[in-house]
Amino acid sequence: MININDRLKNVADFILESDAKYIIDVGCDHALLDIYLFQCNNKLQIIASDINKGPLLKAKENLLKYYCFDKIKLQLSDGISEIKDNTDTIVISGMGMETILEILTKDKKNINNVKRLIISSNNKYESLRLKICNLGFFINKEKIVYEDGKYYIIIEFIKGNFKYSKQQFYFGPCLLKNKDELFYKYYLGIKKEKENILNNIPIIYRKKRNLLIEEIKMLTLETS
Repeated sequence: MININDRLKNVADFILESDAKYIIDVGCDHALLDIYLFQCNNKLQIIASDINKGPLLKAKENLLKYYCFDKIKLQLSDGISEIKDNTDTIVISGMGMETILEILTKDKKNINNVKRLIISSNNKYESLRLKICNLGFFINKEKIVYEDGKYYIIIEFIKGNFKYSKQQFYFGPCLLKNKDELFYKYYLGIKKEKENILNNIPIIYRKKRNLLIEEIKMLTLETS
């Protein structure tokens, strides 16, 4: 069995616990996630896609090493520009929010028939939730993962519509509902960062300070 890090293993769990059948891993890097998925469920149809040839060459080596070269398709493509019609699940992991949204909106029509997005961004989760929901998805599942001194949030979006509050977009509706130990650690850390920033903003920047004060108040309410 291939070894993958905890973040990727949790991304894989989101897929394995769903009814996903036809998957494209966008920005697959060395296809470690895809090999793990196939080893766990050899009925999955997986495309490992990347915009760069280098990662795909390494992915090819890994597929050969783990005896699944003829089971997982490698694809050199820009984002979801060449997505197959039967694809029900898109996975994007390890990228920033702006890059993820660029991928999804550049070829927006290509997600019309996609049922599920499993996203593990590196930053700006509030904007990520808001903008992907505006593409016609709702948030079905979320998890915070702590690894190598960093927090990551994995989110499963499902095709459909749901109206969320600003608070839910900020904290994550599923995380807000469960509020486990990592939730408190993660958001208390953000609160401390915001307080440090506030302490260094000159009083003359009143508008900026007031926005930050309101954000700290919200964090105080939810993490107290």
